[in-house]
Amino acid sequence: MRKKLPLFIIFLLVTFLSRAQNEGWAICNSGANLYFKIVGSGNPVLVVSDAGNSSAYLQELIKKLSTTNRVVYYDPRATGKSRFPVINDTTVNFNMAVADIEALRAVLRIPRWSVLAHGFGAKIACAYASQAGEHLGQLVLVNPTAMMNTSLPPSTSYFDTFEEYGFSGMLTQENISKRFQHLQSQLQTMANDSVARARAIMTFQAATYVHDTLHEPVAAEFLYEKVRNVAIKSRVSNKFVPEPFDCVSVLRQRNIPVMVILSRQRVNASGLATEWKKALPNVSIVMIDRAHHFPWLDNPALFYEQVNSFLKRFVPVTYASQKKVSSPVRRGYQRRKRN
Repeated sequence: MRKKLPLFIIFLLVTFLSRAQNEGWAICNSGANLYFKIVGSGNPVLVVSDAGNSSAYLQELIKKLSTTNRVVYYDPRATGKSRFPVINDTTVNFNMAVADIEALRAVLRIPRWSVLAHGFGAKIACAYASQAGEHLGQLVLVNPTAMMNTSLPPSTSYFDTFEEYGFSGMLTQENISKRFQHLQSQLQTMANDSVARARAIMTFQAATYVHDTLHEPVAAEFLYEKVRNVAIKSRVSNKFVPEPFDCVSVLRQRNIPVMVILSRQRVNASGLATEWKKALPNVSIVMIDRAHHFPWLDNPALFYEQVNSFLKRFVPVTYASQKKVSSPVRRGYQRRKRN
């Protein structure tokens, strides 16, 4: 038994060190502790979430991509497990969100990777390409509606004009009306600033973000987190943000392959496809039927067929050794201070 004990200890140490290299907190710009995790094997692919959201809603996407790729994902500063001590216009903004990607790559010492970005994350990824394009192999943009000045009905008119929103085609008008009436009765018993009220509204609105109603819980959590992080989302999406398509010139110059995935149920999908073709004549446009904001959930077969085929074209580069990453931050040191 004593002879086996050293071997057991060595096994535990190897297991711990292996995990430490693939998960931790990377100290990036301005002392930001970015939580990251690496899963799977193959060519490196970074996944970038929508503004104001952590990587939580992307877990199904990450899981599937990791079967054929080495997926790196992270929680942007001040979201999820990436806590930040001071949240103001200087510490949390668009430029910082872009710089954090390159800082994370440098910490992990990945010479070159592909980037898959969703929603407003597409704009962050394009800005990253304009600054660090030599480290970018490919770019996959999923429903990058923030690249255009498309307008949605104002949130203040939502409950008066809910028929104008794109509710799931799986729901009948009668079902939507019943849900709406149920929501109104709930709101009458809730305080305006209560968590329960926010969750009730997001649960109702979730059906406008999915085609398959089975995925409403994911959409509801996505929306609730965005509301909870509204101070972060507004700073990232409003401060120092370049004009639409200003960043794509580098993609043309460096001939970086770009795939744009658009869900047909999204606002002005055909208009977006036309704009992308004008900006990047060689762009690959994929239109996903029976899908809304999360095409990897609504129509996974077509989504992964297109994405995996595109990512296979990446020319791999040998990894360098990683820099040391920080130890997990204790809960007591993760409190936020907002200015």
